Amino acid sequence: MKTKTIGEILQEERQFHRLSLPELAKKSRIRLEYLRALEKNQFDQLPAATFVKGYIKTYARLFGFDHQPLLALLRRDYKESAKGKLVPREFVKPVIKKRQLWTPVTILVIVMASVFLTLLGYVGFQWYNLNKPPSLEVYAPQEDQFVAGTVVVEGQTLPEAVVTVNSQPVALQPDGSFQTEVYLPQEGISTITIEATDRRGKTSLLQRTVYVKF
Repeated sequence: MKTKTIGEILQEERQFHRLSLPELAKKSRIRLEYLRALEKNQFDQLPAATFVKGYIKTYARLFGFDHQPLLALLRRDYKESAKGKLVPREFVKPVIKKRQLWTPVTILVIVMASVFLTLLGYVGFQWYNLNKPPSLEVYAPQEDQFVAGTVVVEGQTLPEAVVTVNSQPVALQPDGSFQTEVYLPQEGISTITIEATDRRGKTSLLQRTVYVKF
């Protein structure tokens, strides 16, 4: 009999309580794409192991089950990589080196493909410049950072853009830089949303997931 995976167990708990993934994302303050990856056991698409354990504990708290057996299952089947990410214990990355044969036909095909891709890239670049949303950079906080209840959000965008942080407008400096403080009232995982909208109505959106600890 096949043992259920961590993702399958979490998915069954959520479905038993008749809660959709978007509803759970709103209730748990965990990104929707993280919840999808967690229930599909795609741990390579999730942040560090500390946060994955926190997500499992959040499921347990919301749905009223003991998280310890799931954490034990996680330790049994996965280990932390050098970067703190979870990888299967039996994971072995195959490395296959193929011999490259350089023939006149191969070289001609490569040259023709390069010319075509260059032209295609130029057209695409021009189109992108005409339709791209405003540039938006967020310097602080960092993704998956541990923070206190009050977080300083810093970034840079176009001087003429309108910036909001968690739907609250933020004043811009003449050079387009901005800085504001955000209050996060609850401990645990929280998401900060930063948006910049230009005069054409084009919007750039960035999010930072942080772990609040008082």
